[in-house]
Amino acid sequence: MKIVIDPGHSGPVEPGACAAGVRECDVVLAIAKLLAEQLYDEGHETLLTRTGDIATDGLAFRAELANANEADVFVSLHANSAESPAAHGTEVYHYPGSARGRRLATCLQSRLVAEMGTADRGVKEANFQVLRETDCPAALVEVAFISNEADRRLLTGYVGQLAAAVAVASGLADYFAG
Repeated sequence: MKIVIDPGHSGPVEPGACAAGVRECDVVLAIAKLLAEQLYDEGHETLLTRTGDIATDGLAFRAELANANEADVFVSLHANSAESPAAHGTEVYHYPGSARGRRLATCLQSRLVAEMGTADRGVKEANFQVLRETDCPAALVEVAFISNEADRRLLTGYVGQLAAAVAVASGLADYFAG
């Protein structure tokens, strides 16, 4: 299968959520690289929307990359943040009305919560640009909360990053098997 992995945000231009010196763009890129390796080893073709910091905060190119390459699925990786440091857990979004997107999100959410031991915040709908403009089934994964100390440890440690990558790969396998 052809899978586009989108490590959210861009680096210095738009780092995403930040807490305790940790930038969302860095942790999701680390997870994306581990995921790409795993999927490649499983025989999938993977494309990343970025492999390092990029000088744009635009989003359109992310969906365009998936569409131009006729991707089978698109997965955007993010780290959540909230004003309350108590907020924690994992949630996965899909585009409203997309049955395939919902099934993809459900497969990913189930595996992430099981593999990482995070709180299950559920599968949700959102009109995010990367979900709306992508032709293939798409999901936006909020792996964990960068603003929560325990979740942040998962996001910054190799074991947590690998668990997230393994979980997403397993969720994709479930989706493709279904």
